[in-house]
Amino acid sequence: MATSVLAHDSNNLRKWEYGNGLYQRALHRYLDRMGSLLDQCGAQNVLDAGCGEGYVQRGMTARGYRGRWTGVDLSPGAVRFARDRAPHHEWRVEDLAKLRFESSTFDAVLCSQVLEHIPTPDRVRDELARVTSRHLLVSVPFEPVFRGLCALSIALGIGQDPGHVNFWTGLAFRRFLRPVGRLLHWERTTAYQIALVEIT
Repeated sequence: MATSVLAHDSNNLRKWEYGNGLYQRALHRYLDRMGSLLDQCGAQNVLDAGCGEGYVQRGMTARGYRGRWTGVDLSPGAVRFARDRAPHHEWRVEDLAKLRFESSTFDAVLCSQVLEHIPTPDRVRDELARVTSRHLLVSVPFEPVFRGLCALSIALGIGQDPGHVNFWTGLAFRRFLRPVGRLLHWERTTAYQIALVEIT
């Protein structure tokens, strides 16, 4: 394994690698639902916005996705980690609020558990909608359930502060997405909510 992988650490990496069996089952169920919706899109050219260490890409590949994948993240360490694991895909350091892609470059943009960390989510939402020609597949924590579970895990000494700055109920999240397109699907899976939007 490359040195860059061994040297890298992040809250996101620890989340995906956390060894609790119940937690891992919830993550696998989440990836199952994301994979099903990505398949529904028929996408063959996907932007993974806020890709982190590439866990979602590897999850989608394991569930049958075979198209082109481009992952972008603000963290150079996370991008190196993802590139080391899947060098045949494109991985770039990018600011989600100022993406260096032409409009409608991708037929789907996937944004998994990212917007809750961003102080200007409206600006990022609009930028993600700009670079896709068809679909936006996005997930964020489902509130107030996520905060309650997080507080419990911290009290038990098995969790960490996720550093969220945005907190969406189901209704608030659907309203947040309304300016960029037509909501095709919304669902809640454990402590997360997932929405598929057709860009208009």
